[in-house]
Amino acid sequence: MALKVLKKVNGKLRFLYRQGKYLNPRLRRMLCNTLIQPHFDFACSAWYPNLTQGLKTKLQIAQNKCIRYCLFLGNREGIRYKHLKRINWLPVAERVKQFIAASVFKFFNNLAPRYMKEIFIKSESFRTTRSSNDSNLYIPFRKNEYGKNCLSYLGATVWNSIHATIRDVKTCNTFKHKIKEKYFKDIEERENGIYNTDA
Repeated sequence: MALKVLKKVNGKLRFLYRQGKYLNPRLRRMLCNTLIQPHFDFACSAWYPNLTQGLKTKLQIAQNKCIRYCLFLGNREGIRYKHLKRINWLPVAERVKQFIAASVFKFFNNLAPRYMKEIFIKSESFRTTRSSNDSNLYIPFRKNEYGKNCLSYLGATVWNSIHATIRDVKTCNTFKHKIKEKYFKDIEERENGIYNTDA
């Protein structure tokens, strides 16, 4: 799946570069959002976690190329936190986590498909140290990394790491915005404003 995504992303980006002289930054970003971003997003929570680190790096490099295209950056210019924030794109790994977190939010708010009830299990204990509504998911035991990359495990670990003030928002759109800001803040703090995946 990742190889198909890379082929489609790079092919469409080459096409956009050929038309680049006619496009301003707003149009470049709109076209990338419309033509390219969906390839990164489609069912990403299912296929992305089990990729090798090499393929994950290639996907991030492909996204970085899109960011350079949208922002008129040089081919060798490193992608920094300020670029990610300016274009309002999370790195690929964090965007996948955002999708996973949104799936759990829908589960807790009865917005998810029925089959999600077989994937996520609410914990019997409720944490009351931060909020009376701060409920966790049960994290299933997994022996190996493959098992830890399944949605039931990832969903629980991602959700349980989110603060109650984000979990308790009323709408899914608000949740997605809040979790995106959280991941942007994490990136800034972790990397001191510099994102070095393809350095």
